[in-house]
Amino acid sequence: MKVLITGSEGGVGQAVGKELQSAGHQVFGFDRVVSDAWTGHTVGDLGDRTSVRNAIEGMDAVIHLAATPDEADFIDELIEPNVRGLYHVCDAARHLGVSKLVLASSVQVVSGHDWSSLVGLSDGPRVINHYALTKLWAENLGEMYARVYNMSIVAARLGWLPRAHDHAEELLASPVGTDVYLSHTDAGRFFRACIEADLAPPRFEILFATSKSGGKTRIDLSRTTEVTGYVPQDTWPEGQPFIT
Repeated sequence: MKVLITGSEGGVGQAVGKELQSAGHQVFGFDRVVSDAWTGHTVGDLGDRTSVRNAIEGMDAVIHLAATPDEADFIDELIEPNVRGLYHVCDAARHLGVSKLVLASSVQVVSGHDWSSLVGLSDGPRVINHYALTKLWAENLGEMYARVYNMSIVAARLGWLPRAHDHAEELLASPVGTDVYLSHTDAGRFFRACIEADLAPPRFEILFATSKSGGKTRIDLSRTTEVTGYVPQDTWPEGQPFIT
């Protein structure tokens, strides 16, 4: 399968790309950084609609990871990549007949819930910052495109995946950090499971993705396992390169 990964040169993108390559898929990258790691690579920006469209043309599936990944100024830093860029990806896929998309959302969409009890899909979203609000937008846009345009779309509520040493330190400082941790290697397994799952359109799923809890189980992964077969393998600090 030909799979485009936006944000392919980030830590998550590289882990996902390597996992897909190991399974025999042809991986194509889209990023602002040059790379020769994949079958093909486009240097571009999510704000450039033409570059996005050219990168998606001919693909069988798209994994959309590129975004501003943290809370930031909504107008100056979040709208362009997380709102407009997401629209460019979804709309290009629709017009080019690429019906299978996996969109990166975040467990921050439910971060306003009381973590003392298990959080699942039935609890609904409860956002507490503008970044999470952009991910809720991604989920709603994905649902509409799947239903209206006959597509197969997964919104992936990703756990806490540290991108650098200081992010790992923040995770360790949180009372729920190791319980909602997602390793790089489990992220690869999860996205591969989504790509390979038989999800005939029209289909929309919101799926949580974490590694195994380091203490108390906080996130209900039952729907994820049911739909994709994904079962996490790692427990903190396994599967990440920053703290051992």
